[in-house]
Amino acid sequence: MIRFNKYEHKKFLILISDLIRKVSKGDRLSSISNKVGALIKIEANNRKKKVTVVDFGCGSMEISKKIQNKKFIKKIIGLDIFDANYKYKKLHYHNYKNLDNLKKFKSDVVILIDVLHHMGVDKSHIVLKKLSKNTNTLIIKDHFEHGFFSRQLLRFVDFYANFAYGVTIPKKYFDIISWKKTVKKTKLKENYFENNFQQHVGLFNLILNKKHHFISVLKK
Repeated sequence: MIRFNKYEHKKFLILISDLIRKVSKGDRLSSISNKVGALIKIEANNRKKKVTVVDFGCGSMEISKKIQNKKFIKKIIGLDIFDANYKYKKLHYHNYKNLDNLKKFKSDVVILIDVLHHMGVDKSHIVLKKLSKNTNTLIIKDHFEHGFFSRQLLRFVDFYANFAYGVTIPKKYFDIISWKKTVKKTKLKENYFENNFQQHVGLFNLILNKKHHFISVLKK
């Protein structure tokens, strides 16, 4: 689960975090991987072939590990900014260094799972436009804030989930208006949009319920 080598001394924090998630039914991987897998399958069926997937901002590739054995997936390329050496049959990890190096990673589908808000809501259209140059379909899972209290709740949960990994906590998140503006700036077509995505059950859903989660599919 370690994302960055320099944060290995925080393994204990990660173990505690994972234990709390398990006890409180805070598993997000199953619901997200099932949904993302289903959307990738639609793309594979439409293209009538096995597809190559880029997992942008993949972290420890937990989502990719969940979907890698699907018959409709040829391979998954994980991209992030840290050095790692993940070795799996269908998974290939690369440090992409900066956005200008993305052009060499071509794919049928790119997935961005809770990544865009960390890169900056106001700049996210730039990331999406760069990624769209080398793919046909972008699948995005991210957060919606609903006012000041909602934003602080998201920041708190982000801090809990990412502190042990050294990930920067954003100052704001998308709302429905800023997301639609982002899509418009990309000049891509939103082929699918699901608001109120049920990510958690149990205690975690009470803390951060489904109104804070959305999924979008953008296509050229």
